[in-house]
Amino acid sequence: MLRQFTLPFLLLLSCSSNDAKSSAWKKIKRVKAGKQYNEHEAVHIVVNKVGPFNNPTETYRYYSLPFCQTHSTTEEEDEVALTENMDISHLNRKEKRDGGVRHKQHMGESLVGDRREASPYEISFQDSVDWRLLCKTTLDSKALAKVSKAIYNNYFFEMFVEDLPMWGYIGDTVEEDFITEAQGSTGKSFLFPHLHFYLGYNRNKIVSAKVTTDMDRRVDISDMSEPIDVQFSYSVEWFEDELDWKNRMSRYVDSRFLPNSFEIHWLSIINSFVLVLLLTAFLTIILLRVLKNDFSRYMELDDEAMDEEESGWKLIHGDVFRFPQHTTLFCAAVGTGNQLLCVTFAHLLLALCGVISTNRRGSIMAGVVVFFFVTSFVG
Repeated sequence: MLRQFTLPFLLLLSCSSNDAKSSAWKKIKRVKAGKQYNEHEAVHIVVNKVGPFNNPTETYRYYSLPFCQTHSTTEEEDEVALTENMDISHLNRKEKRDGGVRHKQHMGESLVGDRREASPYEISFQDSVDWRLLCKTTLDSKALAKVSKAIYNNYFFEMFVEDLPMWGYIGDTVEEDFITEAQGSTGKSFLFPHLHFYLGYNRNKIVSAKVTTDMDRRVDISDMSEPIDVQFSYSVEWFEDELDWKNRMSRYVDSRFLPNSFEIHWLSIINSFVLVLLLTAFLTIILLRVLKNDFSRYMELDDEAMDEEESGWKLIHGDVFRFPQHTTLFCAAVGTGNQLLCVTFAHLLLALCGVISTNRRGSIMAGVVVFFFVTSFVG
């Protein structure tokens, strides 16, 4: 009798555990760029990553810092709105989303280190908002130390609306003594808990996005001995933009928020090129003079003197045509080099022809990986 009840119970337990695992690893389908929105339709803000401004390649998950992962309730929002003297009776509070849920990504986005996740911001199309409470949280000493370290290292965050990136700073330091290299030794650290979103639309499509912080709402977190209550909030401003949707990425060409990793230093390149040419010319002149002297000396010698011991460059003339010892390794190295050359030239050719989009995030890295596998027969 016990065995009859044990088997169904184990099956039910395994199914529930599988459902829990699938829900934990479930990823949200991304919003396709160029979506046509209806009025008051929900617009998703996707958070990506944080990292130091001076090293954009060093990035971490956005929620590695103690940001809000759930939106405040209606009661909490109304209570804080009374203290802030804000009228939020007209707000659209239909859709609720939890933050920290992974988004589906392309291969190129994963290669460049993107970690796109959902956020709890409640934004609707063409609905401007003066102020909304995101959440109220208490930062303990450990969380304060983590945020203060990020502010000291000049961390920035990255968000997305569809495929439009937005950047901003987590906080700022005032009167910081950078010479002593002691964090928080003489200055103060301020956290920016309020974000203001500028979203532009053309007809029913989003064509521009920008986020700024409010200096008037900054919170002093210099004293980490006691927990600090922080109110994270946001505001939204919609405006009609004349920019066409197909040209939405043109404004990012001149963007200077992040250091341009692909900036070409022509002076350094020309200097290195000239230096290589000079060294090559000097080496060629030296070799020609040495070879000329050796040839003239050997031409003046008779047959009996030729039997003497060889010296100079003639000592290595036999090594030029000698069969290499590790032929397999030599062939693999030559084949890999030819493969990399084919990948480089093919990728550059397709990029110049417009087949590979350089504006699409991660497309270059994905193309390199695909071409490396396609040209594997070359190696």
